[in-house]
Amino acid sequence: MNTQTEDAHSILVVDDEAVIITQMEEMLSSLGYNVVGKAGSGAQAIKLAQELSPDLVLMDIVMPGDVDGIAACSVIQREMDIPVILLTAYGDDKHISRAKAVQPYGYILKPSQNDQIKAAVEIVLEKKAVERNLDGMMDGLRHTAEDRRLQIKEIHHRIKNNLNMITALLALQAMHSATPECSDALQAVRSRVLTIAKIHEKLHTSDNMEHIDCGEYFESIACSLLRASDKADAIDFSFQCEPHQLEPDKVMPMGLILNELASNAMHHAFGQGEQGRITISFRREGPDYVLAVTDNGVGLPEGVTMETAESLGLELVRSLVAQVGGTLHLRQEAGTAIEVHFPV
Repeated sequence: MNTQTEDAHSILVVDDEAVIITQMEEMLSSLGYNVVGKAGSGAQAIKLAQELSPDLVLMDIVMPGDVDGIAACSVIQREMDIPVILLTAYGDDKHISRAKAVQPYGYILKPSQNDQIKAAVEIVLEKKAVERNLDGMMDGLRHTAEDRRLQIKEIHHRIKNNLNMITALLALQAMHSATPECSDALQAVRSRVLTIAKIHEKLHTSDNMEHIDCGEYFESIACSLLRASDKADAIDFSFQCEPHQLEPDKVMPMGLILNELASNAMHHAFGQGEQGRITISFRREGPDYVLAVTDNGVGLPEGVTMETAESLGLELVRSLVAQVGGTLHLRQEAGTAIEVHFPV
């Protein structure tokens, strides 16, 4: 009795013996499967599998022509993602070894009982369904992750734009300030906001949102400070920054520290029109990273240290150094060298 339904699984039967194909078709139909095609060679099996896209291929190994069942199995499974069960009278080591290499979903030795074939077919179809469901879930997760990544990049883009608008407003307000002191204070706040905005800009434009190239980031901060300064023509900036990749939450406080130290050196290390040099370096040193700002200027006033300096900028530096668990080191030899050591 034929128990096929419209949702019956479709099977392609492949054997060079017409009698065996007929027997297999009758047996599979009686079990409720839909035999959608019959082939007598490996080459014909590949062609029909491409045309019919069956759920399963049940195939003999030894067949006429250049393509036997094992070779056809390899092509069908690899290129069409259709599971193949090899049904054969050959159980010797040579054939089994070749079959293992192409990883068929099943290997049944003739003569076989109908219930053996039914069990093998059911198991393979269920296994393939599970695999495809898992593949679909993984694709969905990948798409979800990519959508999430794009959403986060867009958030960084919007934050960067908003911060840039704030810096523009601060610059405009500084231009209309009543006193130079007020203008300088607003410009100082502007540079701090810009330092934070640059983090979000790099996260928006980078494919890697987990880490930031510190050397590139630190150089961009210094270049922004130089562009905004009236001493740009007199100060020579040099960079000796190793390309270390760090997490944004570590890089941002270091960027703010650099902004304060470099800004302080630009404003106080040299007189108006006096030529000077500022070197920014970033390196790995033992268990620490070291960020250093060195200048060849006049140095700190006598009796003033990093611990006793009362400027807002240096107070901010001390607070940020504590935040990253670091230490401050000061050297004054032919200028000033301030190093921040913080643990990896």
